[in-house]
Amino acid sequence: MNEDNEDKKTPKKKNMFKLLSIEPPHTFLLIFIILIICSVLTYIIPAGQFDTVENEAGREILVPETFHSVEQNPVSLYQFFDAIPNGLVSMASLIFFVMIAGGSFAVINETKTLDILINKLAKALQGKEFWIIFIIMFLFSLLGGLIGFDAECVIFVPLCTALARRVGYDSITGISMVMCGAFVGSSVGTFNPYATAVAQGIVGLPIFSGAWYRIIMHVVILIAAVAYTSWYAERVKKDPTKSYCYELEKTMSDLNDNEDLTYTSSTKFSVRNIFVLITMLICFFTIIYGALKLGWFAGQMSPIFLAMGIISGIVGGLSGNQICKAWIEGARSMIFACIAIGMGRGILLVMEEGMIFHTILNAFAGVLQVLPSSLIAVGMFFINIIINFFVPSGSGLAALVMPIMGPLAQMTGVTLQTSVIAFQCAAGFSDCIIPTSSTTNACIGVANVSYVQWFKFAIKLALIEWGLSIIFIIIATIIQL
Repeated sequence: MNEDNEDKKTPKKKNMFKLLSIEPPHTFLLIFIILIICSVLTYIIPAGQFDTVENEAGREILVPETFHSVEQNPVSLYQFFDAIPNGLVSMASLIFFVMIAGGSFAVINETKTLDILINKLAKALQGKEFWIIFIIMFLFSLLGGLIGFDAECVIFVPLCTALARRVGYDSITGISMVMCGAFVGSSVGTFNPYATAVAQGIVGLPIFSGAWYRIIMHVVILIAAVAYTSWYAERVKKDPTKSYCYELEKTMSDLNDNEDLTYTSSTKFSVRNIFVLITMLICFFTIIYGALKLGWFAGQMSPIFLAMGIISGIVGGLSGNQICKAWIEGARSMIFACIAIGMGRGILLVMEEGMIFHTILNAFAGVLQVLPSSLIAVGMFFINIIINFFVPSGSGLAALVMPIMGPLAQMTGVTLQTSVIAFQCAAGFSDCIIPTSSTTNACIGVANVSYVQWFKFAIKLALIEWGLSIIFIIIATIIQL
C-alpha cells in the first residue's frame, strides 16, 4: 500500500521541461551557447580598450577616462573553438587541484573513515538536523570571510552531500551547506584578503575598513541563507519528491540498496581510522595556514591534498593497487567539473580577444552617470552582477571595475565604501547561479547535480541575498558609510 501511495505522489512532480517534452539543457550546452553569443558580439560591438597601469600590489588596473576605440578584431572560427582549450590551460592550477582533491578524497573514502564519521554526526544530531546545516554553513562562512574560501569548497562537497543524504536531505542541501555558506562570507568579505582588500586598495580606502558594517551584513544574510536552506531541506525530508534532484536521489538510494552496507552502521573508529582522521586534520590546518598566512591558492594547495590522499591510504590499510585504483576513479569523477571550469573561462577569453569587454564596461559606466544620485549605488550593484557573469572572480573583477566605479562614486556623491559593498555583494551572491562560475560548476559537478536542478534552488536564495544586499546598500548610502 505504501509503494502505491509513493507511485501516486511521483507524477505530481512536474516542471516546464517535462510539460513541453523538452530535455533540460546540459551545463556544457548552456556554456557553449553563451560562448557562441559572445563570439557573435565581437562582430557587432565596436572594439575598444582602456589604458592600464600596474598598481602597488603589481596588479594591472584600468585607467579611468582613457577608453579609446581600436581596430575591430572579431574572433575567427578557429579562435572560437580554441577558446575552450585555452580556457582549460589558463585554469590549469584550479583544474588539477580539483582532480587531485577528488582522487585523494576517493582514497580516504575507501578507508571507510568518512562513513563512520558521518554516522557519528548523524547519530549525535538525530532529531536536531537543523544544527547540521547551521554549524556547517556558519563554519564555511567564517572561512569565506577570513580567507576568501572559494574554489576550495569543492573538496568538502562529497562529505557534506553524503551527510545530507544520511539524515534524509538531498545533494542540493549538501552543496548549499558548503558553497552558499562560503559565498556569504566571501561576498560580504569582512576580512577577505582578495576581493575586499583588492577593491579597497584600488579606490584608496584603508584595508578592511568598515568592518563593523560588514559584520552586521554577514550575520543577517547568513541567517537568511541558513533559514532558506533549512526550509528546503525539511521540505525534502517530509516529501522526497520535492527535491529538485529527485531522480538523482532515487538512483543513489537504489544503488545503496544493492550494495553491501554492513559497514555503514558502524560508529566506532579503528586505530587505522583514527590515523586517517589525524592525517586529514594536519593537512587541513596546513592548508588553512597557507591560505591565511602565505597567500596560497589552489596550485599551492594541490601537493598537500595529494600527500593527504596517499598517506591516508597507507595508514588506512589500503594496498598500493587499491590506492591507485581509488585515486584514478576519484579523479575521473571530477572530469565534468574540470571541463566546465575551462569552458567558463573560454567566454572571457573570447571577449578579450574580440576587444569588446572594455567597450561593454565603458557603456555601463555611461549608464551610471545618467542615473539619479539616489540610485547610483544600486545601479552599481546591478551592473556588477552583469559584469560578474563574464568575470566570475572577486579580485579579477575588482581590478576591472573598481578603477572606474571609484571615480564615478566620488563624482556622484556615493561614498567609496558603499561602492565597494555594491561591488562585493553583486559579485559574490551572483556566483551561485551563473553558469560561468568555476566554483559552482565544480561543486555541482562533484555532486552529479545538473545546472538546471541547482538553478531552481539557487535562484530563490540569490533573490533573497540580492534583496538584503540592496537594503544594506541603501542604508550605507543614507548614512554615508
